[in-house]
Amino acid sequence: MHERMVNAPLVSIRGGRILRDDAWDDAPLHFAAGTIVDENTPGRWLDASGCVVLPGIVDFHGDAFERQIMPRPQVSFPLDVAMLDTDRQLAANGITTALHGVTHSWEGGLRGPETLRRLLPALDGLRSRFLVDHKIHLRFECHHVDGETETRDWLNSGWVTLLAFNDHLPGMRRKPHKWKEWADRAHTDIAGFESRIAAAAARGSEVPALIGRLAGEACRLGIPMASHDDYAIEVRDFYQNHACHISEFPLHREVAEHARSHGSPVVCGAPNVLRGGSHVGAPRAADLARDGLCSILASDYYYPAPLHAACRLATDGVLPLARAWPLVSQHPAKALGLADRGAIESGKRADLVVLDVSDLKAPHLVATLSHGRIAYLADGARLNG
Repeated sequence: MHERMVNAPLVSIRGGRILRDDAWDDAPLHFAAGTIVDENTPGRWLDASGCVVLPGIVDFHGDAFERQIMPRPQVSFPLDVAMLDTDRQLAANGITTALHGVTHSWEGGLRGPETLRRLLPALDGLRSRFLVDHKIHLRFECHHVDGETETRDWLNSGWVTLLAFNDHLPGMRRKPHKWKEWADRAHTDIAGFESRIAAAAARGSEVPALIGRLAGEACRLGIPMASHDDYAIEVRDFYQNHACHISEFPLHREVAEHARSHGSPVVCGAPNVLRGGSHVGAPRAADLARDGLCSILASDYYYPAPLHAACRLATDGVLPLARAWPLVSQHPAKALGLADRGAIESGKRADLVVLDVSDLKAPHLVATLSHGRIAYLADGARLNG
């Protein structure tokens, strides 16, 4: 791969089978100023013969960037180094829009407010060097009562594309064997972490009203909302009544069924598909996708997962690729209100993936285009013009 080719603009892709809606089209695909257009102009084009051309992946929820910031407990690296490396990983896995799941929690450390305080200016400074589009999925831990003011400020910053309500506190209290791991991440010791758990739990009576206030602010700003790890129908109903319409990683099938009965998007982890099940006992995502109960697959903690999970669903006969791929592109874009991407249509961003699926069990990424520019190009890919 030659450096001069990376991030270079293209005017067309020719020779591939293009996914338009839920059908395949052999017509060439043309771009101008980073947008899909109907007419061709002279310039460099990519030969996609033998490949499929798909909308770029819109990753609804990904926190693998945390491992670039803190690859080992209490071992941190500069944010510009971490996020530029993350950007390259995203492009090399077909992700053209990444929602970084940044946690604002009472825990402190990596998942405390310090991370987002530093991350937003770092992302601003790196915009011109990024290959793909970076956005913020603000994961608010519901017992972080003291974090309300700062959360409101971030919601009004223009950076936040999604607000998610998390409540990991009850599960953390039941797992003291993991407190050392979480304490290291939070830059404290076990006694200090136990003290933080107790302080957060003591304010539990304030949580419902806090959620109502933050949900109201998000509604005012037009920011979509998700509830995380819904464990009961009444929990989903609570959030639904606050205009929080997205159910992210429901822990039981009946909760997913209830969410879908209200027309709510249901998000599952793409690693769940690849591993054949959940590592926390949640429903099998492939089963939910087969039954129309999973509408979005997210990378969660592993950036290669969305691309491979969509192909795995097709390989296993769960869904044809033309119906599996929207779970990582069109559906998340729609749920997030990103009307300019997620599908291959005239007027939308030229965010695209060129994929060799001659062996669907081992898909080979040939190229990733972000806003009409090459973000990733495999060796052997053919550029012309």
